[in-house]
Amino acid sequence: MIIDVQPKSELLRKYILGFNMFEECENFDLSYFVFPQFGSTLELFENTQISKHSKGIKIAPVTDTRGKNSYSVAIFGKYTEPVSFNYEGYVNGFGINFKPTGINYFFDKSYKKIAPYNFQEFSDVQWQKFATELFSIKDFTKRVEFAETFLESIFNDAHLTEIEKAIEAIFQDQTVSINDLAELCNMSARSLLRKFNEYVGCSPAVYKRIVRFRKTIEFNAWKEKSLNCTDICYTNNYFDTSHLRKEFRKLTHQNPRDFFRTVSAVGNHKFPYKLV
Repeated sequence: MIIDVQPKSELLRKYILGFNMFEECENFDLSYFVFPQFGSTLELFENTQISKHSKGIKIAPVTDTRGKNSYSVAIFGKYTEPVSFNYEGYVNGFGINFKPTGINYFFDKSYKKIAPYNFQEFSDVQWQKFATELFSIKDFTKRVEFAETFLESIFNDAHLTEIEKAIEAIFQDQTVSINDLAELCNMSARSLLRKFNEYVGCSPAVYKRIVRFRKTIEFNAWKEKSLNCTDICYTNNYFDTSHLRKEFRKLTHQNPRDFFRTVSAVGNHKFPYKLV
């Protein structure tokens, strides 16, 4: 159902995980949950009504355009619990999935400033123009080529080497302390906390929880349905099975067994979706 490809550009592959869109089909009604992720996502839509409610996001096609197309640009913030999406019919959309700090290299403001909430629409003349031209292209492959050209043209080196060192250290060891991260990055713990929040969208402590959770999903490999929670704990730096369950409750609103029974791996990158 999802078409999902990596960038061809060597430059963009450093910052962008991939591009995706839903395949068009009749009677397209889809509801699902997305879960906390390493990086961030930007979505572009044509002739779409987006509404936020207490339980998530509702997305519906605008059938009466009165002869004039409209375009929306939406950005996910660093959410730390499941976000529900309800599509009430097929909409023409195009997604860009960024790596942990990647989105900062394509805007003149930090990730936290452009996306302070779980989900928000983004009003910007340059991105609106890009969306208008993007959706005039019908072929997905050619859309990706156009998107890559645009992103390369607006690339701005954010100089986040130190924060990226901290992220890499967290990927290697989710028990690493804030003081050790600060020493690695040659800055005070206070400065690291501020910059990490600004460019990653959450604190190092929260990010460690997200990384541990996503690594647990990779450990499961989406095939093993009978889980050994003890093995998962000690392979992914959980203290014990109680800690594992507590973390899963926070990040997925389910216990581990129920989560793995109900979640699906979608697209080439095996994004975790829970269809409802």
